[in-house]
Amino acid sequence: MQVLAFISGKGGVGKTTLAANIAIALGQRGKRVLAIDLDPQNSLRLHLGMDPNETAGFVREGIAAESVFDSPFGVNFIPFGTVSETELEEFETALRSRPNWVRDGIDTLDPASFDFVILDTPPGPTVFLELALHAAHRALIIILADAASFTTVPKILSLVDQYTGERASFFDANLVINQMPDQGQLGHQVRSALYENYPGRIVPMAIHRDAAVSEALAFERPVLQYEPGSKASLDIQYLCSWLLASTPQ
Repeated sequence: MQVLAFISGKGGVGKTTLAANIAIALGQRGKRVLAIDLDPQNSLRLHLGMDPNETAGFVREGIAAESVFDSPFGVNFIPFGTVSETELEEFETALRSRPNWVRDGIDTLDPASFDFVILDTPPGPTVFLELALHAAHRALIIILADAASFTTVPKILSLVDQYTGERASFFDANLVINQMPDQGQLGHQVRSALYENYPGRIVPMAIHRDAAVSEALAFERPVLQYEPGSKASLDIQYLCSWLLASTPQ
């Protein structure tokens, strides 16, 4: 199983949307995919067709075969779960002394059941980011082509190095530009600066800004299913192809 962590230095970059749609794109290529939501916002499930009133998740059930839900879009997933503030605080406190909790949970799964495990994480330096990076073979850092995202890159790369530097099984961390505007000087300047400052780290395609993405979410569907021919859907398929071509077998 290849474990991919979707991470970001700030919120609002479309990380969860990309995680869900890449999971689906991999499923469309015949890969067996499990998506695990490590973000307390518990929103990955909304992209994967789960009843919004369902409260189950790994906080109470753990990461195990019994926790896995089926999505109508061809992938499996484990939601974070709906919990109270007190439950979340207690859970996070317990996890700080168990940095391999996610990796250990994934290791309990039948290795023949899944080709890819996708981890969606909350933005910034959280305990869930640490757990994801202790488990991941690769990290995709989702950013926007703006100054705010640009300033977060050194910090998030430093955290990746901190949590993966001693692990030979970790392959790489790559920057993915999301919601790239078609027009506007600033976005293209930031993109050029990213290529200049982080050569070899930038994924060689950007996901363009596309109204179909927000329309799809309004209908609780992934954009790959809602509008497969949209600009964002085609970009996501290109990203999926790049991932498969560049992931060690």
